[in-house]
Amino acid sequence: MIYKKTNSKFWYTKFQLSFGGKKKRVNCSTKEVLKSKAEVFEQRLRERLLADLTRKNADVGTWDEALAIYLDSRQGNRTIVSKTRKLTWWSQYFRQLPFHEISAKLILTTITSKSDIKLATKNRYLSEIKSFLNFVYKELEWIERIPHIKTFKEQEKAFYKLSESDVERLMNSSPPFLRPIILFALWTGFRVSNITGLKWSNVDLHNRTLKIEAEHHKSGSSALQPMNDNVHALLRSMDVEKSSVFVFLNADGQPIKELHRRIWYRATKAAGLEGLRFHDLRHNWASRHAESGTDLLAIKELGGWKTLDMVQRYTHPSLNYLAKQTNNIVDPLAKLNRQKPSCDKKSSHFVPIGGWMLEKDEAQKWKNLLTFNKLRGSNNGAQTRNRTTDTRIFNPLLYQLSYLGKSVNVAGLCLLRCGCVLNGFSAFKSTILCDLFRFIVCLCKKCALLVEFCAILARPVC
Repeated sequence: MIYKKTNSKFWYTKFQLSFGGKKKRVNCSTKEVLKSKAEVFEQRLRERLLADLTRKNADVGTWDEALAIYLDSRQGNRTIVSKTRKLTWWSQYFRQLPFHEISAKLILTTITSKSDIKLATKNRYLSEIKSFLNFVYKELEWIERIPHIKTFKEQEKAFYKLSESDVERLMNSSPPFLRPIILFALWTGFRVSNITGLKWSNVDLHNRTLKIEAEHHKSGSSALQPMNDNVHALLRSMDVEKSSVFVFLNADGQPIKELHRRIWYRATKAAGLEGLRFHDLRHNWASRHAESGTDLLAIKELGGWKTLDMVQRYTHPSLNYLAKQTNNIVDPLAKLNRQKPSCDKKSSHFVPIGGWMLEKDEAQKWKNLLTFNKLRGSNNGAQTRNRTTDTRIFNPLLYQLSYLGKSVNVAGLCLLRCGCVLNGFSAFKSTILCDLFRFIVCLCKKCALLVEFCAILARPVC
């Protein structure tokens, strides 16, 4: 269908194509002004898009073909056996279906019917089929979109924060061959596969380093880890009686291919630590490092993690540690609650002002205020804000003017009042005016004394 918009001179086309369960909607401009040319454009666009859908449908392979390509390209993956087992289970339901018919609803309905596995295991199956369909979409380009598959919400697993008494009970209840493995895990944070697969060729007692080969490391890259004093002493004591290429052996003196769950379960049950996983020892190692103040970047490198998010997931501070941290903040009322040192008011730190014993700093402020009140008189223009009442900008030389008495003439009184004004300039560092005013004050004093002396001479002799 072609149509024309109100504010446009071009014709538009709108149609939908369906082929092999696929739908293609088109709504675009033909860039043509004439209707006949717009119809030709629409017909050619339909034919081109239909040819593309037909060609893509012919190139799409089956489930088994995609699965064979996927598993062959993932042979270097450490979890290839687990991938094969999970995808083989999915194959019995989806082998006969074309990819465009595999929807999220069908996938969730299928995994829900598998009731013999736990919720966490179901999420692993869902993650595996998501990876497979993502491979078909991005690398094979056999499908146009990936079904939106949402995993189930898992309950957070309980974590055991081991105390010294817990570790002691665990050591006493464990068989002799398991005790050095537990200590090694608590001191290094190694995974159980890295511990049981550790060889003497990867142990350098001279340089105090431990090497993990890339094929045995979860990140896929080799790692070189330093050993602390406890690990060094443990491996040195075991180095004397080594009889195999592997460091840790079972009770029969054979390499430990996999730590038997029954042995670990008996040891934890006897120690009163039921539910403790061996991997929890790695969590305890990271938590003790964090509580001891080890840098988070150092914990990340020692643990073999690639991001700090994993460090946060593995560190679980204890309640005692958190209780100590609550005292790190400063009391906001500390200054108010702090008692001032006692002082004798008769000492030299206090002076009498108006019948009160005040500290020197406070006394000086009161002196300034009293002096200003004497100088300004009954009406000196202070109400019109011509002079400041700020006692902090007073010059000590002005205080001498208050002792001139009643013998000061009108000119002296004018100078007295001008002194308050000129004193404001001294607050702005006007040194020249201050020096000039100081000279006038001294001259005024001498003139006042001269006037008083002349008055005495002119007084009649009785």
